[in-house]
Amino acid sequence: MRVGQRLMIAVLPAVVGVVAVAALAYWGQYQRQAPEVVIAVAAIAAVGSLVLAWWNTRYVALRIEQVAARSADRGATPPAGKRDELDAIEETVHVLHDAVRAAHMEGSARIEAAGQREAALLDLLQTLTAQLGDGVLEIQLPLHNLLDSPFGDLNENQEEILVAARTAAETADVRIRQVQRLVALERGSVPMLPKPVGVAELLRPALAIAEARASKRGGALRTTLSATMPRVLVDSVHAQDAVTMVLTELVERVPAGGELVIDAEESDASMVRVTVSGAGAGEPPSLAIRLAEQLIRAQGGSFRTEDRAVVIELPAEQLRRART
Repeated sequence: MRVGQRLMIAVLPAVVGVVAVAALAYWGQYQRQAPEVVIAVAAIAAVGSLVLAWWNTRYVALRIEQVAARSADRGATPPAGKRDELDAIEETVHVLHDAVRAAHMEGSARIEAAGQREAALLDLLQTLTAQLGDGVLEIQLPLHNLLDSPFGDLNENQEEILVAARTAAETADVRIRQVQRLVALERGSVPMLPKPVGVAELLRPALAIAEARASKRGGALRTTLSATMPRVLVDSVHAQDAVTMVLTELVERVPAGGELVIDAEESDASMVRVTVSGAGAGEPPSLAIRLAEQLIRAQGGSFRTEDRAVVIELPAEQLRRART
């Protein structure tokens, strides 16, 4: 029996009710035991019930027919011995459930495979940078010996070539070490030991290095530190490294006679903001800037580049808030 037929049968009690009320109206007149208004209300209620039941049943039957037709279009076939639209719908639901489960398992497998590939690539990159670092060290040693203890006199051109080669080797060594730190951060193998430290104390070494480099280039640094800032909760070694890399990198971008501005203030109840602005601050990030960003983020801070500015936010100590 089809679902529509089953629902139509459900209307029969209402039909019986209408017939019963009609019979009551016909035979109930004997000795006037039932008021006419009661019979009228009963008749209206029974007819209304019939109309509503018929309308709802017809609507549900049509909807089930439509869903069953869509299930048939998707290729769902009811099991043998069952000729009910609900069987086709049930089969479609099972098919969809199996498809979703298979897709989920496939997605999980792909994520796991991607994680394994990422780990393998990180291992490969770590091995490669270690070998490159050893190679650069082998280049640096003879260059250092040639410049400090030359075998014979060097003319000016030869000395310039050797100095340039040693500078290039030192720069390559720095870049390789930066890549190694980035890989270690990505693998989560860099321990962070946060502790409260004053912002002025945190910035002091980086500002000293940046000021020295700025003076050589004919530039200037202008620093503004808010007196009401709370201490920041960071690993002071890694945080100082990050700020130093940002300042020294941006100082190199400032043209001669330019100025780099450092503003430190409390951004909200939980963060302290350090803004470094000046010419070149909004340029594409270098390897050093990317490393500084990862060091800041690994400590629960944030790092973003805006127009002519780099904004660093560090987690603030909450003791002052708790006391108030």
